[in-house]
Amino acid sequence: MQFPDKRINLTTQISDIMYRHLFRFVVMTVTILTINLLNNAISKYIVSYKNHYKPIVFTLLGMAVTVVILYPLFIKLESWIKDISVKAIKSGRSVAGKYFGLLFTFLTALLILFYFYAKMWYHIDFFQVLLHGKAGG
Repeated sequence: MQFPDKRINLTTQISDIMYRHLFRFVVMTVTILTINLLNNAISKYIVSYKNHYKPIVFTLLGMAVTVVILYPLFIKLESWIKDISVKAIKSGRSVAGKYFGLLFTFLTALLILFYFYAKMWYHIDFFQVLLHGKAGG
């Protein structure tokens, strides 16, 4: 889109560049947290079998299984999160602008991840605490 005033065109370009960097940050943050959560769950499951094997064999098997599962998952997860983010941002853009859509999507993803991290680390149901004010363990 060509503007008669070059300052408006420059401002639009700067805004687009800032948005792209912010979008990449959001996608990478959610991807890293999601993969870490999945990795912890997979590791916990694998470690439950450690008494069935010798330590060296188990360590090698555990490392191999982790890579075999997480490598393709990491590749796919980044594209899935990007696709979901784009759809959510497009729907948010129609409501209140692209920055609000990105912020809303990011905060929603963080809230969901926060629930699973609290559940995994402290056995706390965050939504229960949020609704009833009880942090039962």
